[in-house]
Amino acid sequence: MVTADKKNYIDAVRGWAILMVITTHVGGMFAEMPYPIKKLTNFGWNGVQLFFLASAVTLLMSWHRQKDPNLASVRSFFIRRYLRIAPMYYAGAFIYYVAEPPESGFDIAQMLRSFAFINAWHPDWIPTTPGWMVVPGGWSIGVEFSFYFLFPALAALVVTLPRSVLLFVASVGLAVAANHAGADILKDYGATAVNNFLYFWFPNQAPVFALGFVLYFIITNTSLKITSKPTAYGLLAVTVASWFFVAEYPFATNRFDWGAGIPPILIVSISFMAFIFILAKGPETLFTHPWIRRIGVLSFSAYVLHFLFAHKIPDWSFGLIDRHATGYTAIATGIALWVLTATFTLLGAAAAHRWIEQPAIDLAHRLTPSRRRVFAQAG
Repeated sequence: MVTADKKNYIDAVRGWAILMVITTHVGGMFAEMPYPIKKLTNFGWNGVQLFFLASAVTLLMSWHRQKDPNLASVRSFFIRRYLRIAPMYYAGAFIYYVAEPPESGFDIAQMLRSFAFINAWHPDWIPTTPGWMVVPGGWSIGVEFSFYFLFPALAALVVTLPRSVLLFVASVGLAVAANHAGADILKDYGATAVNNFLYFWFPNQAPVFALGFVLYFIITNTSLKITSKPTAYGLLAVTVASWFFVAEYPFATNRFDWGAGIPPILIVSISFMAFIFILAKGPETLFTHPWIRRIGVLSFSAYVLHFLFAHKIPDWSFGLIDRHATGYTAIATGIALWVLTATFTLLGAAAAHRWIEQPAIDLAHRLTPSRRRVFAQAG
């Protein structure tokens, strides 16, 4: 069902996702960057949805390799998911507490909520209100864990392409209803905090994971192939061009809501589905170069660490990187900061992967039955 180069293209997808995320957070350091460039750097925010799609596909690949998933498989799944994410996440919490101490001080309740990965379920916990963000960007990890909690049941029930389409339709209905109810229940928090929260939380992101189910069944259709490298490049060019359209188009809202039209999160995710499909079913291209695949292997540690370098390098630059730069100076300075952030992030991620992530993965191997080691690198 799954092609032999599965790992290559999935790592490449993760590589592009983390580079997009780094781009948006570096761009966010320059408030006066020229508008068209600022809009393009902002698009990198959607790299999180690329991560979500890749997660759904790889977990389904692993799940369906098992001949008879059972309770032991579910237990192994959760052990492996926890050990794949928690050690580096907890290390990140310590690093940020030391490097960027929270102005509000230590809050054990907030720490425990983040460590239990329920931090994306309330405006005060993400936080979209003033408070301690235990790990910057931790909202997406909380959302990912919400998906993990549901995954075994969904994987057992959604076993065909038509069912995956039904799952997507149901998830959109859930997102619309949940966002409508959430806006009413949380209105006292203020429009900005509520709007941000309703974008971040799991119900609004659930359709993206559901599209990952749809994509999995499309990818595993062996009759669908892209055999020509020029064709693959042509399709990739069209797909990437669509990202520029989304980046520049003035959408009203980025969440599923009554009468709000099609949210860009959905348009982008469908475009990302095409991107992943081309990488999965086509020949090797520069988009799956070994360097980008290596970045993908390091992507989780890089996600945790990149905020630190994006925030701190300007302070360490003796004024050479000016966050208040404008015009072409802002663009050139932004590029310099991007290069430095990406370089130091990947160096740190390589060390973290070796000394934190890999030992935890090895421990998961020892704690779960060897015949189910299929989950070792998924997600």
